[in-house]
Amino acid sequence: ARTERERAMVSSAAAIGGLSQFPTSFLPAAPMGTRVTNQLVSQEVAGVGAAAVLALAAAPLPAFALASSDDDEGFDFRIVAVLGLPVVAASWALFNVWRVAFRQGVRLNEGLSGS
Repeated sequence: ARTERERAMVSSAAAIGGLSQFPTSFLPAAPMGTRVTNQLVSQEVAGVGAAAVLALAAAPLPAFALASSDDDEGFDFRIVAVLGLPVVAASWALFNVWRVAFRQGVRLNEGLSGS
């Protein structure tokens, strides 16, 4: 039993020793890191000009938003559909808050009147 225990301890110590040989950090050394940073900065600077040109080319002109006067079809009911539910919810919440506040004020005045 003692030899098995010793073998287990020796093998576990060897395993721990082997694991400790792995690198503890995934970061490159400082000189390598600065070279990589300089390369990335130069790539980003080169990409900024291309991105600016693409953004200007892709930007639509607001003057052409209404192609003709035939596109005007009257009132757009999507705004009612989008804002309807939040308006109902906000009004219901305000109704409940002010109703409770009014009741509390009435009760406070009843207690202060002394009758």
